[in-house]
Amino acid sequence: MRNYLKSLGRERVGNFSRNSYETAFSVFMIVIAYFYRRNPLIVYPDVLYYFVLLMGSNFIFNRLLRRRATVSLWSIDAILLFNIGVITGVLYYSGRGESYFWVLYLLPIFAAALLVNLKDVMGVFFLCSLAAVLLAWPVDVSDLAQVMSLLVKLSVFGLSAIVVYRTAEAKKAAEVHLSSKRHEVEKLAKELSDKDTEILRTASAGELGELSSGVMHDLGNSVTVILLSAQLANEDEKPGKKDLERIMKAARFAKSVISNALDITRNREYVFEEGPVKEPAENAVLLLDYAIKSKNAAIRLNFPEELPAISMSKVHMQRFFINILSNSLSFVPKNGAITVAAARSGDFVELEIADNGPGFPADLLKGGIKAFSTTRRKAGGTGLGLYICAQVVEKHKGEMSLSNGPAGGALIRIKLPVFRAKEV
Repeated sequence: MRNYLKSLGRERVGNFSRNSYETAFSVFMIVIAYFYRRNPLIVYPDVLYYFVLLMGSNFIFNRLLRRRATVSLWSIDAILLFNIGVITGVLYYSGRGESYFWVLYLLPIFAAALLVNLKDVMGVFFLCSLAAVLLAWPVDVSDLAQVMSLLVKLSVFGLSAIVVYRTAEAKKAAEVHLSSKRHEVEKLAKELSDKDTEILRTASAGELGELSSGVMHDLGNSVTVILLSAQLANEDEKPGKKDLERIMKAARFAKSVISNALDITRNREYVFEEGPVKEPAENAVLLLDYAIKSKNAAIRLNFPEELPAISMSKVHMQRFFINILSNSLSFVPKNGAITVAAARSGDFVELEIADNGPGFPADLLKGGIKAFSTTRRKAGGTGLGLYICAQVVEKHKGEMSLSNGPAGGALIRIKLPVFRAKEV
């Protein structure tokens, strides 16, 4: 029995109608019914009861559906069947086969077609056609007017279903195409966030040949993210704010890569300026968006508004957060959580990054952070992430320490000096 019920399982959909056109259409029909109240075919007040039931039920259904991101197709089927039943009641009390209100059957047909589910469209079309035939029964084949009237109704049902279904199918295909491109952009954004730390490593070594290749790689990815995000925004009917934000972030990142490379050639690896530490943290989270969604993880930033500015090299601090958060994302489980909290402590801004992963191994806590030391070598880890973070903190005249939280999980504490005018 369980296997049988499982075979009848229906997926969930998010492209169902949340509009109020059914309610508006019902009001329009009620107005027509009022003006035709002297028509002997219409039975008062029974027909009004069904109109009110149709209008009220659709209002309630739309309110309930609007609160959900997705809805089971079983629920949609139940709503469509209920509407077909109520509409049949309207026609029964307004002349049956001769009723002027047969167009109400287009409501469930349109709703089914908008789901872009061929089985639902065919099922609803069949039920509406069957109801129209039963209401007109018995059909006198010799009565050409009656036969033609029934054929016109069935033709309108069929043509309407085909037109709306094809329109909705084309729109869905366009949405799938946009979704595919957005996925491609997110993959490239992930590549930016998970990239090797060659620029920082070659900067300290002064190997400008390797630096150039690293810069070109970063710039190529940045420009690709910008172009694809711009294309998505241009093709989408309602450009997403997230696409536009990604364009701006990628452009700023590309500019910072160029600026940083030029500073290195002038023997100025770090350029310090006053700024809030929250900004590079937010930029890093945006670039890590794909990796975060892949694990269905959550990164919470707790930065108080009154937090003072620090003296920092923005591009290096952004890479610090990218590396530190990427490292945590590599170890936290599915639906994991990472928290970045900041607070002032005297002349320092203290950062605390905590996650619910397995925590740091004892060897790392005992031996300290070393370059090329990693527990993820088989997964592609380079062993440079935490080492680069420690170097960035040191350059900012700060302190960094590793430990494990009381309840488990990694815990990283960083102290960075508050900005002072004389430091610039």
